[in-house]
Amino acid sequence: MSGNSRNRQWVAGSVVHGPVVQVSGVAGDVTVTTAPGERPLYQVDAFPSDRPHPTTAQARAQPARLLLARYALVDFTGRAGELAALAAWRDASLPASVLLLHGPGGQGKTRLGAEFAAVSRAAGWEVLQARHATDPAPGAELTESGPPAGTGVLLVADYAERWPEEDLRAMITDAARQGRRARVLLLARPAGVWWQTLAHRLDRLDLPTDSLALPPLAQDADTDPESLFTAARDHFARALDTAGADAIAPPDTLRDPAFGQVLSVHMAALAAVDAHRTGTETGALTSPGRVSAYLLDRERDHWRTLYANGRVTTPPGTLAHAVYTAALTGAQPYDVGRSALLAVDVCASDRAVETLSDHAVAYPPATPHAGSVLEPLYPDRLAEDFVALTTPGHHLDQFAPDPWASTAPQRLLAHDGTTPPAWARPALTVLIAAAARWPHLAGQLTPLLIARPELALHAGGAALGALAGLEALPVEALEAVEVRLPAGRHIDLDSGIAALTSHLTRRRLGVSTDPTQRARLLGSQSVRFANAGWYEEALAADLEAVMVHRKMAEAGLHVHERDLAASLNNLANGYQKAGRFEDALAAVEESIAIWRRLASVGSASYRPELAVSLSNLSNILGKLGRPAEGVAAGEEATAVWRQLEETGLSVDEPELAGSLNNLSNRYAQTERWDESLAAAGEALAMWRRLAGAEPAAFEPDLAMALHNLALTCGYVGRRNEALAVIEEAVVIRRRLAEAAPTAHTQSLARSLWAMAWVQASLLGDFPEALAAVDEAVEIYRRLDGATSEVVSDGLRGALAMREAVLAEMGRS
Repeated sequence: MSGNSRNRQWVAGSVVHGPVVQVSGVAGDVTVTTAPGERPLYQVDAFPSDRPHPTTAQARAQPARLLLARYALVDFTGRAGELAALAAWRDASLPASVLLLHGPGGQGKTRLGAEFAAVSRAAGWEVLQARHATDPAPGAELTESGPPAGTGVLLVADYAERWPEEDLRAMITDAARQGRRARVLLLARPAGVWWQTLAHRLDRLDLPTDSLALPPLAQDADTDPESLFTAARDHFARALDTAGADAIAPPDTLRDPAFGQVLSVHMAALAAVDAHRTGTETGALTSPGRVSAYLLDRERDHWRTLYANGRVTTPPGTLAHAVYTAALTGAQPYDVGRSALLAVDVCASDRAVETLSDHAVAYPPATPHAGSVLEPLYPDRLAEDFVALTTPGHHLDQFAPDPWASTAPQRLLAHDGTTPPAWARPALTVLIAAAARWPHLAGQLTPLLIARPELALHAGGAALGALAGLEALPVEALEAVEVRLPAGRHIDLDSGIAALTSHLTRRRLGVSTDPTQRARLLGSQSVRFANAGWYEEALAADLEAVMVHRKMAEAGLHVHERDLAASLNNLANGYQKAGRFEDALAAVEESIAIWRRLASVGSASYRPELAVSLSNLSNILGKLGRPAEGVAAGEEATAVWRQLEETGLSVDEPELAGSLNNLSNRYAQTERWDESLAAAGEALAMWRRLAGAEPAAFEPDLAMALHNLALTCGYVGRRNEALAVIEEAVVIRRRLAEAAPTAHTQSLARSLWAMAWVQASLLGDFPEALAAVDEAVEIYRRLDGATSEVVSDGLRGALAMREAVLAEMGRS
């Protein structure tokens, strides 16, 4: 089977590399192609249906095994409302859609996902699971999921918030290429900014999204904490072959909100049954932390038994350090796992092989022949609690901390300053998740982030967003990360950057009494919001920044006019994105008045800002149907740049190119074709040079210049040149829209309209024109109502073009 970017069907046992699928275990002839250097993105497997259970001996040795969701030891109960909502989403008539099922760790997301997978398979759906290429293999034997030609395909992906956003979006967009109904069910703990940004971008790609918050099962109308405890108690008693457990009464503390997650209730039941079986005096298991401490002590008992029986040669204390390390790194290839042990001084280098082998005795790899080591303790919550309870700073007497762990994260995540270790992303993710419940771990994160703030960026946007939500983390740690944030856009980080900036800005605004500083904070926040696609929030921040300046002026305070002018210009840009051009005009005219006054005192330092605002004015006037005035503003902007060049001052070439582009458009509006072509050609030459050096920064501008030149060439009858230029623009904008749909999908629609115009009006190629304008209409319809009047105008124009093309084809 060969694949391409337009037709990529999911097949169980396949690994997706960029635009190519590699397939294994498929009967018949298979042809696999891969582009050189393509990295694997994600793996697709059949969703497991067999639920093997541990033996009684295994369960007694390590009671926590019984908590694993893959065993489904306790019968599924409740969730009737959520299952009905999932079924309604699945059975809708949409070709493809995405739903996020979210809730805190231990809430029952994985069990609900597995139950929904089972009922979907019974309803005739093919059910698959996806995991990121860097994640450990699934921990259950795979079974056939059913024929791919059935009712449709359901793909389930757990821990969605831990995927790099670009890879997650690539997996999801493959849903639209299945040639059958496709549903993607994402399971994740948070549904914050990472999901808001992803959902917004998917909506731009015509992939409908929805989310379903999973409340505590204890709130389910069909159950209660006591019945949950009793059912779990009885199942665990059978698994542990324990008599008399029915005498164990549910503790009164189950009504405490701390036991609001089903996993917390199940852990309490398991600890109570095991303590009853062994006759252990546990004291009062009155909190989830105490329950975890008991179960983790049972794990330590297991290590001691293995050592005493000679099954392992690694002392229990050393094995504990390996278990701690595995909790942070997750399963890794052998060489990586060995490096992790040595990095954190778990053992001497000549003992690494034995230590890894002994760790695998206690925690065998989920997939025996995968060749991985350091399988972590499960469930995740127990692993996080082990990290927290091993670290000094908690106050539970039942579990003694280990001083070794005081600096273990710093040693584990040390690097040479260029490339973080392979386990950096999962390690930081686990630390942040654990710190949300164990505030003393903020003491681990703080020195780590201050010394190596780049690690937070390496962990991804979701981790950045979660980091911003840790109230125990001092502001100094977040500020250290803030210094390393990229100045411009970043696909994987934008949502997390917006959350981090919002958190810091809120703190700073809460203590700042300097109005000028407040306005600057709001301006910076607006930029970050806009980068994440939060245009309404960005506009609100700009409005507030301008309002702060107004209040200062009204109070007779000194106003830094440069800051006010910059805020007004930003506000004008925000109004343009919202299609509010009259408001944009008022804001930019006020900005220009300030820049003129400042420049008139003789300082050339204000003239670049004046030129930028004049070019902005030129664009707004063109949108308002006042092109002659737009020409005047554009010519003045360009003249300012030329004067700066003549005086030997440094000129911002991208701003000059942008001014020339806007001026070319105004010349075209007034039918001054030669001048339009000259300005467009000069701008295009600049953008080609800039994009050649920094494509990520300037390719969008290059595509814009190509688009505008194509229109001008078309108006003067240069048909072939117009077609070649607009085709290049579409190629670039299609690639940009796939990478960052929020920013570039609308631009792609405009260029598709322009391509249709060239093909129909200039070349008479109506079938090609119809294909292009149909795609433009489809995009505008997806965007219509979701953004602004600008989109509605684009849709009306595309529909008019389509009508004209159909009339030419005799299909009026």
